[in-house]
Amino acid sequence: MARSRFILIARVCVLAIATMICLLPGHRADGFSYFNIGGVNVVWPGGLSVRYLSPSTFPIDSDPYSHYLASMGLWNLVPASDFEYQYILADQDFPIDNFDGFSDTAAVPASELDPGVLGVTFLVNQGSAWVDMDMVFSDVPEGVGWFFIDNPPCDFVAEPTPVNGFSFLLVAVHELGHSLGLGHDPIGDESPGTPWFIATMNPRYPSGGAVGQENIVELHTDDQSGARFLYPHAGPSEPPHVDLATAAFTTGATLGKAVPSFFTPSSLLPGETLTMRSVIENLGTTNEFMIAQGFYLSNDALIDTSDTFLGELLWDIPFEDAFEFDVDVDIPTDIAAGDYYVGTILDDQNEITEVYEDNNALSYCDLLTIDQLIPVINDIPQDSTACGVPYTGPTPAVSHPLNMATLTWSIDNPEPGMTINPSTGVLSWPDPIRSEFPYLIFLRATNGAGSSTQSLFLGVTSAEPDVLSIASQTAECGVAFDGPIPQISNPACMDPIINWSLDSGPPSMSIDFDTGQVAWDDPTIGGPYLVTVRATNAVGNGTQTFELNVVPSADSDGDSDVDLQDYAAINACIDGPDVSANGGCECVDFDGDGDVDLSDAAEFQLRYTGSIIGACCLSNETCVEQSPVTCAIDGGVYRGDDSTCTANACEGACCLPNGFCLDLTAPNCSGASGIFEGIGTDCASTLCPAP
Repeated sequence: MARSRFILIARVCVLAIATMICLLPGHRADGFSYFNIGGVNVVWPGGLSVRYLSPSTFPIDSDPYSHYLASMGLWNLVPASDFEYQYILADQDFPIDNFDGFSDTAAVPASELDPGVLGVTFLVNQGSAWVDMDMVFSDVPEGVGWFFIDNPPCDFVAEPTPVNGFSFLLVAVHELGHSLGLGHDPIGDESPGTPWFIATMNPRYPSGGAVGQENIVELHTDDQSGARFLYPHAGPSEPPHVDLATAAFTTGATLGKAVPSFFTPSSLLPGETLTMRSVIENLGTTNEFMIAQGFYLSNDALIDTSDTFLGELLWDIPFEDAFEFDVDVDIPTDIAAGDYYVGTILDDQNEITEVYEDNNALSYCDLLTIDQLIPVINDIPQDSTACGVPYTGPTPAVSHPLNMATLTWSIDNPEPGMTINPSTGVLSWPDPIRSEFPYLIFLRATNGAGSSTQSLFLGVTSAEPDVLSIASQTAECGVAFDGPIPQISNPACMDPIINWSLDSGPPSMSIDFDTGQVAWDDPTIGGPYLVTVRATNAVGNGTQTFELNVVPSADSDGDSDVDLQDYAAINACIDGPDVSANGGCECVDFDGDGDVDLSDAAEFQLRYTGSIIGACCLSNETCVEQSPVTCAIDGGVYRGDDSTCTANACEGACCLPNGFCLDLTAPNCSGASGIFEGIGTDCASTLCPAP
């Protein structure tokens, strides 16, 4: 047996001992063929046939020996049939004589057989009884040889090669079918398009092939029907034999040539339709009804009910019947791209108790490729965020998340600082920038099939005002107080401030609605007062609170010095100890004991500056005009009464390294590598050291 032109040949011309007659095989409507003479079936007397095995071809416990015995056993075990093969190992090899009454079996050189012949059975009868059926096998069929696998896989069977060879088991089962009296099915002279059945007696290799995903070699329904027809069971009825099977091979385009069960197309997209060829058989002796047949996709070669379910059919399968059909199944609308095993299971829920349960499931020989779709990103709703507030976008999704994975996400037009997680597609923008119009952002998803984009409209609105903290303030009693101008943390996001308001503060305090600066014309000694200002913009508002302490004031006339005019105010308030300070005298209660007495007068004297002022050179290189007391308190150098802050007010003699002297400021002298003699010194009275 072989593919294409290689055929199993059985000599169907039966040689009779008395005369040579070419018997024509009979043919049952359900497929199998047999031989008869004068309307009587030709069979082995007593349903027994003895095979004589060549010791060189079938050494004990060799692969050919084991497989040949297994092949005979399959015909012996046909339920409701009374036929038996026996065998004898010859003591020595023997010449094959087709008329000696011994059914010899041996291997012969391939050159002795016709081209393309794998095995030959020579049929000899005497009337309606077989008397001799010699069987020979090619020793090296088609130059590629045999393989001896108990469960021949479909890829090995379908492609005989120098590596794979031909399945001896399948060929032996076929030839042994001839040697019990069955002919080819189909016979071979049928007209093109004639329907035929998967059977061990199909004339072309691999005959009917195996059954189930375990590639079990069994006699098909048609073969068993032929054995029962020629050798029906006699005597008490046998127990019912329940056995359903899914064939691994199906009829092909060539009459009598089986091919592995197949599906079309070999690749498709999620949601498309797959057409599967399936062959199911009732190998038992009972009618079975309402049998579910499930169809599956699997990630591995083992098909079971945990795999992806595609659909099912319900069958009534009569005794000795078989169905070959195409079924359309829909691939799930979303399934991961890749290669899958396609399979089917007859009685997938195990609702029928069978003699054999290992031949119901079938894994097809070829893989199905589920192609990947180009990403289609679902619509992303318009979103918004506040300016300056870190933004995290929604997780984008695609229309077929299983099939379109794995995805890589990117942004076609990112704004400054905008990033995206390449695995999840979540967009991040730590510092969104306010815009009058929504941003149009294009997110891109890319997989092995291509890429696509989806737009996200993102509005960035103003942020609620966040007023920066304000340091504690001090005001002088009775002296008008103007508070600091409050600031917001992010003007770019929070402006314009529509209004500033005063949530809380001392009585008679007011606020500038435009700037947020508070004012108190006549502060009352005490504190700390809590002052809360509120900023409001188009999206919200924010507050900030600071403390204000009001302390006594020695400058009672507000002329920025403390002199005798100011002393007049404290002098008017001195009433002695234990006399409550009131009527405006609270502002000169320097020691805070509730009265104005000589101790307060002493405190005033400490603050006394007088009305004379002059230029004061401060340590920060600036010049201010103030009293000598204030200048001393500030750590400055007083340049004299009524002196003014002229351009050279803070200069002094600077002795340069070359012995010259220039009047410079201290920083300029240091920059010239000189020695500064002090503010107020001059070169006219300074003797610089010689160089």
